[in-house]
Amino acid sequence: MKGSGLIHHRVDSELYQEVARLGGRDMELCMQCATCSAACPLSSGMNTFPRKIYHYLQLGLRNKLLSAPEPWLCYYCGECNKDCPRGAEPAETMMATRRWLTTQYDWTGLAKRFYLSDVWEIGAIVVVAVFIVTLFVLFHGPIITDYVAVNSFAPVFWIEVGDLIMAAILSAFLLSNAFRMYRFIMGDTIAPLTLYIREAKTFVLHFATQKRWRECSEDRSRWFKHFILVTGYMTMMTLVIGFIRWFQVDDSSWHFTSIFGYYATAVLLIITVEMFRSRRKKEEAIHRYSELSDWLFLILLFLTTLTGILMHMVRLAGWPMGTYVMYVIHLAIAVPMLVIEVPFGKWSHLFYRPLAMFLATVKERALKDSQVAVADVVGAVGDTFMSCLQCGTCTSLCPLNQVALFNPRQILRQLSLDAGKVQTVDQAVWSCVTCNTCNINCPRGIGIIDIMQAVRGREISNDRIPEHLQAPLDSLVDNGNPWGGARTKRLDWAVGLDLPAFTSEHEYCLFSCCTTAYEPDGNKSGQALLQLLEHAGIACGSLGSQESCCGDPAHILGADDLHTEFVRKNSELFLRAGVKKILTTSPHCLHTFKKRYAMLKGVVSTEHYVELLDRLVAKDQLCPTQTVASTVTYHDPCYLGRHNEIYEAPRRILQSIPGVQLVEMASNRESSLCCGGGGGGAWQGTFPNQSLGILRIKEALNTGAEVISTACPYCLRMLNAAVKELNVQNKLTVKDLAELLWQSVPLKDEMDTVEYMRVGVDQEVCHV
Repeated sequence: MKGSGLIHHRVDSELYQEVARLGGRDMELCMQCATCSAACPLSSGMNTFPRKIYHYLQLGLRNKLLSAPEPWLCYYCGECNKDCPRGAEPAETMMATRRWLTTQYDWTGLAKRFYLSDVWEIGAIVVVAVFIVTLFVLFHGPIITDYVAVNSFAPVFWIEVGDLIMAAILSAFLLSNAFRMYRFIMGDTIAPLTLYIREAKTFVLHFATQKRWRECSEDRSRWFKHFILVTGYMTMMTLVIGFIRWFQVDDSSWHFTSIFGYYATAVLLIITVEMFRSRRKKEEAIHRYSELSDWLFLILLFLTTLTGILMHMVRLAGWPMGTYVMYVIHLAIAVPMLVIEVPFGKWSHLFYRPLAMFLATVKERALKDSQVAVADVVGAVGDTFMSCLQCGTCTSLCPLNQVALFNPRQILRQLSLDAGKVQTVDQAVWSCVTCNTCNINCPRGIGIIDIMQAVRGREISNDRIPEHLQAPLDSLVDNGNPWGGARTKRLDWAVGLDLPAFTSEHEYCLFSCCTTAYEPDGNKSGQALLQLLEHAGIACGSLGSQESCCGDPAHILGADDLHTEFVRKNSELFLRAGVKKILTTSPHCLHTFKKRYAMLKGVVSTEHYVELLDRLVAKDQLCPTQTVASTVTYHDPCYLGRHNEIYEAPRRILQSIPGVQLVEMASNRESSLCCGGGGGGAWQGTFPNQSLGILRIKEALNTGAEVISTACPYCLRMLNAAVKELNVQNKLTVKDLAELLWQSVPLKDEMDTVEYMRVGVDQEVCHV
């Protein structure tokens, strides 16, 4: 398997405004409740349309919107508009989105100009019309006035040549745009040529019948009128382009093409007039808003048909000059309609819509069924996920959706229905960063992270591992840590500091997280912590190279056997050494020891260093008296906060440091934005300007803080990487909480001064 399934998309802040300019009026109203999806007859359990299109628009996921065929599936029945609790009009937004998609498929840029400027669109029509008139003025055939001789004035051969040229121009624009549409929708999907050939019937069927529209509403009259209009239009196109030699005749005798011509004329005149009436009176809710592009094609189609029948009537009346003039007027309207409106205007949907359905069908058929047995997932975590309400809370709150596309709701849905796909379940679960936002907000209390881990476990057991995770998993097996560090160097970060081998005389056994031990950013925080503990007189030792990883990476990546082995080895090591209290440098270790080490329960306690430092400051065993003049914002690590509900201890420590002004980011405590390092995210790789760490740093910069502090080695690593990526080292520094506290605690030779200052002074002077 080549990737994790996490699809990164460029977040485009301009997308919302672009669609708004094309008629999207209420995108900000959507609160992702999915009422519209429940009402839409085209929505399914696997495809929450139109809600997910709003989701893309609100998040600025340009590439994801480009790859979505769904806006073309909407036939604007208006059912979704009726029940929206916020008064939004999804149908109108889908219409605007289709306009936007048309502008994106068009490589010439003309579609965008025509949609945004009435002057451009009308001007282009006038230019083409003048061009047609000029051609006839300069190159018409003999003008015979004794009788009507259309074939002399406009020789059929040259009209056929003109038809072919026009057809070639239309085909060039439409097919080149269709190719861009194909690339956007299919993306990296690999489908065999035979599948395209086999599903070609989908394009033909929907092009000819608009069949899916019949499923869109109980009112079939709109579909029927549109179907009749298309038959008339296509009949006329066929006569003009394919049968002009028989259709354009001078004699007034009956010809077999006449019946088709009269049918097309009658249909086009009657239906266009009916559509004019409906739009003008706004009898249907869908016609509350109309752009010029909605009117213009109908106007041109009506005028083309009207001038065509008028020319025919004048010809039958035997008026030569009137016939020739009407012929030129007729083509001066018809040609701009075809050349301008078909490839660049609203009428392009006649081609794009069935093409979107065709590509969507091919894409769906190309998806491989999930290789994960639902029974195995149930066996691992139970069947609670079957009770999922499909409310979408997990997906809407998942922080990953601010930089990518991740849909926990869809994963649960597909597992429940045993309808998963490799791309949407097996690969998608590797995206989860285990931040716990979904778990604490799920109204049914479903352990969504456990489900992700269970699916990952099935994947690993079948040797399907994302490439970027192979190295850390191999290192866990070979070195006992995921960073490729040698076991013998596990304590190199503490060289020169007082960290003796643990004995039963030590109160704490310091367990250094693998990231603290082997990553430079973690080294600094560990060193500051050791100095604080020594300063406070805390008896602390380490088991050093005897330790193995706590097992958190193995567990969360689904390597259950490896995790079990780490738990066994470490548990036996702690018990054999007589450990009573474990002090962790990482919230991930804290969580693992407390939740997954059954042998230690009731025998060995575990706490994170911020809990200990908070008590030491409160008891005046650590007195931060040195001024650290900085504006600091605190980043809540997911595993310290949402997983273990430790929010206030780190803030009390920061507030005890003189000179520190603590400011909060918009998302803090339970709503803290994940750094992206959990669940394997630390090995995901970098995506320029697209990571949770970058979002978090931008949020910190908005507070005006000079320092962003945290208490997790994973967070330190991810936030430091984001600072470098954004090149804001001169504006913001990432520091572990222990580092800041150590800056404020006086050194040994300063203690006498501090003690002197404390004589006769209330304890509050020491502990702010």
